[in-house]
Amino acid sequence: MADDVILCASELAANAALHSHSRLTGGTFTVRAQLSPGDYIWVAVADGGGPWTPQPSDPARAHGLDIVRSLASDCGIDGDHHARTVWARFDWPDSQEAGK
Repeated sequence: MADDVILCASELAANAALHSHSRLTGGTFTVRAQLSPGDYIWVAVADGGGPWTPQPSDPARAHGLDIVRSLASDCGIDGDHHARTVWARFDWPDSQEAGK
C-alpha cells in the first residue's frame, strides 16, 4: 500500500508542478497527508489553479490521474482556476474486509 500512496502523491505533485499556475515563477504547491492507521491514508496536493482541460484517456499511454484513479479507493478534484486541490484516499486493506 505504501508504494501506491507514494506513487500517487508523486504523480499529483508532478501534475501541480507541470500543469497548474504553480509552475509559474514564484508559484508553490502543498502536499498534505493524513494517516489513520487501520482506516485510511489520505493525500492531497493544493496548487495555484489554472485552466482545466480534461483530456480523454489514451489506452496506449496512461495519464497520471488515470493511475491515481486505478490505485486509490477514492479521489477527487476541488477548486477552480484560482486554486485547486486534488486528493486521493486509500482504504486500509483490513478496513475493507471489516465492512463485509
